[in-house]
Amino acid sequence: MTDMSGSGDLVTGDARVDGWLTELVGRLRSAFGERLAFVGLHGSWARAEPREESDIDVGVVIDRVDTEDLTTFRAIIADMPDARRVASGIFVSVPELQALRGFEPIQFFYGCNVLHGTLEGIIERPGRVDIREHIQVTASANMFHARHYLLYPHDWSKAVHKLYYPFKQCFYALQSWILLCEGRFVPTKDGIIEQLTDADDREVVRVARDWHELQQDREQQPLCYIELLERWSRNMLLKLRADPVDPTRSS
Repeated sequence: MTDMSGSGDLVTGDARVDGWLTELVGRLRSAFGERLAFVGLHGSWARAEPREESDIDVGVVIDRVDTEDLTTFRAIIADMPDARRVASGIFVSVPELQALRGFEPIQFFYGCNVLHGTLEGIIERPGRVDIREHIQVTASANMFHARHYLLYPHDWSKAVHKLYYPFKQCFYALQSWILLCEGRFVPTKDGIIEQLTDADDREVVRVARDWHELQQDREQQPLCYIELLERWSRNMLLKLRADPVDPTRSS
């Protein structure tokens, strides 16, 4: 986790986005005061690989969340510049964060730029068992998703366009795979592709990276994409089965 909360440096390298983030954090501090526990930037801007259509993903943690807090947060976001197009993220309380499965807060620890506060003393960094579970949950969900389209009557030319997020989740799972196997986090899609040797691993990340450019190709051969997602997911589950995790080993 990169801490930018007190440096005054550019967080993303883009003055417009950094100004947006500075304004958001200021509004959150004014609204919630000492109740504001943590604010972190994640997603493509934190990974330094934004695209023209990228939104700004911010995770916000406060001491508790009630209906009034939701109304306050919604109003803050609604008043932000270009909010409908760029605003995205997570708004969660400390107890809710603590109640999540161990792998679910992984984005708060890896590939996250800290804008305010800390999670120290609130939740623990995901361990090897948590990281493995993240990969397993992603692969199983994607496998059944793809098989549903493969095995039951569907218009593949329409179904394939619904697979952006499953392919994006493959990228996150492969970040966790390298973290699990090698103990290092690779933040970007290009960096992951350079590190991977398995052809399907590389291809699912390439699809996630180039999704918009591949629209015409998806329309021409939708079955290839659905089969790729199914095959990658099935094989990842088999890799996990062959590689039991010792929870006492550090990641």
